[in-house]
Amino acid sequence: MRQRSMVMNILMVIGLFFVGSIVLSIALGILGGLLWFAIKIMIPVAIAVWLVRMISGSSNRRRYY
Repeated sequence: MRQRSMVMNILMVIGLFFVGSIVLSIALGILGGLLWFAIKIMIPVAIAVWLVRMISGSSNRRRYY
């Protein structure tokens, strides 16, 4: 097998970095979206559920109809 030239190796490394940065950008974008969802929606919902349970107290038994 013939060896690649140094210029070709440098271009391949630059291409690898370019593709890696695109993949990393997409992955971090998805992760950031999930964190935004957790902070903006799930945490207030969790606080509301906790407050309702705290206000209703543990003395109230679940009513079965």
